[in-house]
Amino acid sequence: MIMDKIKDATDAKEQTIVFLPTRANFKYLQCGGCGHTYECSFCSIGMSVHQKTRAMKCHYCNFTQAIPQVCSECGSGNLTSSRLGTAEAVKIIDQEFSDSKVEQFDRDVITTQAKLKKALKRFNDNETDILVGTQMLSKGHDYHGVTLAVVLGMDNMLNMSDYRSREKALSSLIQVAGRSGRAKNAKVLVQSFNEDFFSKFIENYEAFLEEEKFFREGLYPPFKKLCRVLFSHKNGAKARDEMQKMYENLLTKPNIEIVGFGKCAIERVANKYRFEILLRSDKSTDLIKAISTCQVPLAEVDMDPIEFG
Repeated sequence: MIMDKIKDATDAKEQTIVFLPTRANFKYLQCGGCGHTYECSFCSIGMSVHQKTRAMKCHYCNFTQAIPQVCSECGSGNLTSSRLGTAEAVKIIDQEFSDSKVEQFDRDVITTQAKLKKALKRFNDNETDILVGTQMLSKGHDYHGVTLAVVLGMDNMLNMSDYRSREKALSSLIQVAGRSGRAKNAKVLVQSFNEDFFSKFIENYEAFLEEEKFFREGLYPPFKKLCRVLFSHKNGAKARDEMQKMYENLLTKPNIEIVGFGKCAIERVANKYRFEILLRSDKSTDLIKAISTCQVPLAEVDMDPIEFG
């Protein structure tokens, strides 16, 4: 279906953009024999597979290692990759449409402002037929000749552990869709198991906002104020103890609610163990007062946090 529509566009000498939220060839590498997964040596996160450089790379701390040929745990050669990335999508599309010019458009390739301008100029001058990229595709660029936008990986965004995941996924879809059809009518293809959600709101963002208000009322912004307190240290016990100390002090403070505390979703980054406390209140001033009276040396305070990873 997707390849057929891309073929229709290329046959008509029209341009296509393909969006994925993931860089590299694949997001994860796993052994099909024992189930072992490859995580960064310094972060508790899976390493991405970059076949061009024959390396696996951590997108948090940039640690890099060679792609293994056999499993380091059981010796099996049955290593499988999952979650398609931009580089792999370029490879597949390039093989399918060898007469078309396919270009990768993400932070792995577009590393400077000069490269960004040149890539956009090539596309707008019709030197590039198919542009495959991440969030960079949606950042306000005009693609005058695009008549097809393919959007992949929306379900991964929708299922993130973030209260704004619905908002982020829908906004990304609308932004990418809005990059096409500037000069003529365009088609937007979305690959998702959540068709009901996206089809309901893609042309009615106001309706989404009304429904989202219902879900967030009494729990999340804009109805409540949030504060995230992060504790990180190479000694995990020290970070945990500092978190525990501040948590016990916060229990005595009025007008604030401790939503949760403990290990971060990504427990270790750049060889530092991370713990957190998430606070909620009706007023920012109540959060500030509570924190200022019981803050400990390791505490990093993030008012109105935008990242929860």
